[in-house]
Amino acid sequence: MPGYPALWKTPFLDLAHTVWSMPEEFWIDDSPRLSDTELLKKEAGGESNFDPGLRSQMVDRWSSGTEGVTMKVKVLPGRTRLLFLGTDEQWSKIPWKTWSRIFQAIGHPVEHFLFYAHPLVREYPSEQHQSIEAANINAGYSYICQQNIVVVYRFEEATRVLLHELLHTACFDSELAVEDLEANTEAWTEVFLCALLSKGRPRIFDTLWKQQTDWILRQTAHLQDAWNVKTKDDYAWRYTIGRHEVLVAKGFILKNARMTTQDTTVGLRFTTPVLDLYIH
Repeated sequence: MPGYPALWKTPFLDLAHTVWSMPEEFWIDDSPRLSDTELLKKEAGGESNFDPGLRSQMVDRWSSGTEGVTMKVKVLPGRTRLLFLGTDEQWSKIPWKTWSRIFQAIGHPVEHFLFYAHPLVREYPSEQHQSIEAANINAGYSYICQQNIVVVYRFEEATRVLLHELLHTACFDSELAVEDLEANTEAWTEVFLCALLSKGRPRIFDTLWKQQTDWILRQTAHLQDAWNVKTKDDYAWRYTIGRHEVLVAKGFILKNARMTTQDTTVGLRFTTPVLDLYIH
């Protein structure tokens, strides 16, 4: 039996079922405008405590014509305008159907979605005495309760990052301090994502959530034991250990669930790679 109360998952499953019952919305190709290029360059040139320069690297690669980076634009009518910098191969792998359903689930439009599809994945620091910081772990940003822009600057896990940032634009848990805000948003993002990928079907949700829970338990143990991520003072706590604590508090993960402490294979990505098989 699932180790969480049905009252928590039911609203997510009901919403997912409703969303997938709605008529499908389609992305439409559009031509880049001068204002699009100016916006991509302006946003990439802004200072950030989270992005280690990945946005500006993608702009430089596009401007110089290197590494196959091109600019493409799509519009989801009434929802958003997507500005993309990346390769044709990356473009072909974008899960347009899932993304349209995510925007349908969130409900409100976002004026621009900027996607700098940098191929760098999340990586642990080179030495274990170093702390895990934003440059290792962050992949996007938005502005709380503002619906003008969402930015994603890694190709890795772009779907999860998009959903996370859209929850911020929807004022989700906006009254919390930043560490708790991110921990709660991260926790609910992953529950929400599993619900959407299950299309509201409880058995599929339970299967996906079991796989995600296993990943979270392994990652939590590795971060605590190998990287000494313990408290809110540790930057990575808000996205990992804090997320785990929220899910335990809400009953989505059992408090005494076993964690494998010697698993060095678990990476810094937030969701299990298994979920990628359901994103299309």
